[in-house]
Amino acid sequence: MEKINRSFQAAVFDMDGLILDSERTVLKCWEKIGEKYGFADIVTYGISVIGKNKKATIDEFERVYGESGDRYERELREIYNTMAAKGEVPLKPHTIELLSSMKNAGMKIAIASSSTREEVTSQMAALGALPYFDTCVCGDQVTKSKPDPEIFLLACDALGIKPENGVGLEDSFNGVRSCKASGLYTIMVPDIIQPDDEMKSLADVILPSLKDVQAFLNLR
Repeated sequence: MEKINRSFQAAVFDMDGLILDSERTVLKCWEKIGEKYGFADIVTYGISVIGKNKKATIDEFERVYGESGDRYERELREIYNTMAAKGEVPLKPHTIELLSSMKNAGMKIAIASSSTREEVTSQMAALGALPYFDTCVCGDQVTKSKPDPEIFLLACDALGIKPENGVGLEDSFNGVRSCKASGLYTIMVPDIIQPDDEMKSLADVILPSLKDVQAFLNLR
């Protein structure tokens, strides 16, 4: 396994699709809504808004389907939260091992997620991961959605580091664009959507799993 010959003061993680195996669950929720209300090709829409916050998701729904997406986004969250409460949205493999190794190395750790603060903290707490994070910056705390770098820059400020001294981890295209624009060393760990030429040029490295991230960063 390739290893990087440098260390970082901090790490900033996306949540959905990276450390939480949520994106497939969200697409299943959109599929149920599409079947219920007759929205064609809604899974394609669902994939297109991966990594975007609530407002951007609703705006895109209106653009695609010609009506407000607010009620459908709320219904999706209700379906999703029911599944999450049943433990049907697990952590990705090796999440805790990676977070533990970062803490052991003295790194600060943040979440920069397009989900709301309530969603982030409740899900991470329920799965036992919240104590590993020094701070969480969430979609309802920013004015600009990914791919704008605002959320990663705010996370760096909250951790008290300069972006060039931190590493950011993302799975989505908009997330990688946001992370790279912030100045963080950008690691992509793809989930549903595999990297295209743009992602290969933007990400500093693309790795298949969080276990590979741990090895790449030379963490124990």
